[in-house]
Amino acid sequence: MLISSVSLLAIGGGSAIYLVDSASESTEWADLAASTTAPAVLMVSAFQEERRLSMLRLAGDLAVAAPLGVARQRSDEALVEIWNKGDAARELDPDGSGGDIDAYQQLFAMVPKLRTGVDTGQVPPDQVFGFFTQVIGTIVAASLLAARVAPEAKVAIELGYAVEQLRAAEALSQADTMGSVALAHGRMSAAELLAFGRKVGEFRGATTYSGTVLKGTRLDQLNAITASAQWQQVTAMQDAILTRGPVTSDDDDAALPLTLAQWQDASRFVNLGLQKLWQDQSSDAQAIARTQGEEASRNALIGGALVALVAIGAFLTSLLLANRFIARMRRLRHQTLELADDRMPDLMRRLEAGEQVEADAETSTLDFGTDELGEVADAFNRAHHAAVSAAIGEAQTRAGINTVFLTIAHRSQVVVHRQLALLDRAEREEVNAEQLELLFQLDHLATRSRRNAENLIILGGEQPGRRWRNPVALMDLVRGAIAESTEYTRCQTKPVPDVRIASHAVADVIHLLAELIDNATAFSPPETQVMVSGTVVGRGVVVEVVDQGLGMLESEYSERNAMLADPPDFSVAAMSGNSRLGLFVVAKLAGRNKISVRLSESEYGGTRAVVLIPSALAEAADLSSPISGQFPAVSRRA
Repeated sequence: MLISSVSLLAIGGGSAIYLVDSASESTEWADLAASTTAPAVLMVSAFQEERRLSMLRLAGDLAVAAPLGVARQRSDEALVEIWNKGDAARELDPDGSGGDIDAYQQLFAMVPKLRTGVDTGQVPPDQVFGFFTQVIGTIVAASLLAARVAPEAKVAIELGYAVEQLRAAEALSQADTMGSVALAHGRMSAAELLAFGRKVGEFRGATTYSGTVLKGTRLDQLNAITASAQWQQVTAMQDAILTRGPVTSDDDDAALPLTLAQWQDASRFVNLGLQKLWQDQSSDAQAIARTQGEEASRNALIGGALVALVAIGAFLTSLLLANRFIARMRRLRHQTLELADDRMPDLMRRLEAGEQVEADAETSTLDFGTDELGEVADAFNRAHHAAVSAAIGEAQTRAGINTVFLTIAHRSQVVVHRQLALLDRAEREEVNAEQLELLFQLDHLATRSRRNAENLIILGGEQPGRRWRNPVALMDLVRGAIAESTEYTRCQTKPVPDVRIASHAVADVIHLLAELIDNATAFSPPETQVMVSGTVVGRGVVVEVVDQGLGMLESEYSERNAMLADPPDFSVAAMSGNSRLGLFVVAKLAGRNKISVRLSESEYGGTRAVVLIPSALAEAADLSSPISGQFPAVSRRA
């Protein structure tokens, strides 16, 4: 509800802003277009005159040198004005006109070079004519661009009508230039006559079309031009040239109704009249855009205000309803988080401690009515009841399995202890060497069976039955661990520090080292040796077990070390397909006594197991030795 209300408010405000902004675009467009119209008229007139005089200069008329210089100055002034309006033109069409305007400016930059070619006579006349026509054509293209990006269709149509007068004026100028050059040369080829006729047709066609689309004052303005004496003189001169046909230097000139000067004066009058008509028609379109923009801005403000009022009213109403719903949602969230973060973890701890729990008593009772939110709360109550029932069932199952697990382990331990006692008695009484060796092998196997039984007891969460009253020398622990290995003959012991291990940790350290030594012998070739050594370090005493096997991958070392540092729940470890039970027992024993065990690659390519026994579990056997100050005196744990 809140999202929809805010969205409505945003849409209402955005619509009002958009309408006002769209309306203001019409006014801005009109101002920008108006600022470029007057410079465009000056540029068209100036470059048309420079084109005519440049063509006469190339035709050999030296009398046009002075007027040509004046015309160039006017062209430069007009070009500067247009150049300065480049940014305004870009604003008319910021998304699509940038490339065209850059091309226009590159064309304008070539004007000085062309003028030099005209003065030296090194540029062909048709190239000069085409270049100036292209420059003037940029104004026609810019007019079409303004029509294309006009804010309203009506404005675009009026501008399109205005372009026809500009085209008529340009066609007249081109025809006048062609005729002037022909008269200066005294000849006109058939191709030149054809080109002249085309421009005359274009001029008259654009004028005729303008008469069909213009209305009111602008139509009267066009009629005044076509009814003028100058118009009659221009058309008569054009008809005479077309009627005369091609002329060569050897032909006699047919009589023409006007002299060159008279024709140019009449053409200039008509041309300027058409340009003025184009400017006025463009101004009318800009006035329409400005009026529409002001009216649209006013309507947009009124409409936007109404939309905003409706949106605010809907927002306030929805906000009141949403706040009530949100308050209930927050209460539901608080109660469900309390169940997930406090009550469920507490229930799991109680179940792990063996406490008897009733599912109905622990199930949540979230009451939020009968609406959709109440249905969600009821669904959560049911899910919570199912989760509590499953947890209780799993805890009961695990407790039963653990009890059976420990019972079997204890029974096996009792049988093994009796077996070891009988084997010890038989070893003492046996005198036959071969039989004694066989008894020793059976003794090792029984010792391994005892450790397996102790493994089960450790995994079951209890302590093995073996106990020591006093601290034991580390060397004796190492020897005891080696003695529990079936391949004890492959184990080589190097000197270890003369320290003693606390009595309460003796059984665990022996068991831990025996598991590591068993792993070392099991995963290395039978002809290789397993090195066991020890040394004193800053944090205690280290025992290293190094084999010459194949080792493991770096990822496997990382995985095993992570498990040794933080052993997971046994049920999780037991489900792993590649788990090693011995390492899990090592992790349990190490965690119980705060012993650090880490695996890495040995210099032989096998595995090095580094066991760090903390200083709190060791003492120096000789109190006068240099290391005696590092280890505290250990005592029996009650």
